[in-house]
Amino acid sequence: MTGRPMRIVHLATTAALAGTLFLGGCSDGLEVNGKVFDWLGVSTSAVEQAKREPQVAARTPLVLPPNSARLPEPGSGQDGSASLASLADPEAKKAAAAKERERLHLAYCRGEMQWKDRVYKPGDTGANRSPYGPCPSLVGDMTGNLNNTDKQ
Repeated sequence: MTGRPMRIVHLATTAALAGTLFLGGCSDGLEVNGKVFDWLGVSTSAVEQAKREPQVAARTPLVLPPNSARLPEPGSGQDGSASLASLADPEAKKAAAAKERERLHLAYCRGEMQWKDRVYKPGDTGANRSPYGPCPSLVGDMTGNLNNTDKQ
């Protein structure tokens, strides 16, 4: 195929491409509908949903502290590191733990913490026992703590 028939094929192909490009701009009325086109996002309803403004709940305003006089001025060089250090002071934690242990020890010795034993064994008249050590008593304090100078 040379010569005239080949030229006709080229002209027909060129005319078809030009017509496609020329008429491609006239596709304003073309609508594609269907679930596949919705999934692809090219249908009319999917394009309309993309154009909508998302509805968001109103945000709450900023909340100021109740007393702004307690806050240091920005750039004043003051920080709350001293108060933060006192919150995590290991010595204070040890002292509080020792005080709580002493309170629990005395509660065991008075029998306040052994209510379950008294309920299940009402006839048992055994001495109160503490998991923290021996309970103080009049005789025990006189004989066991003679050389103990820690308690005053």
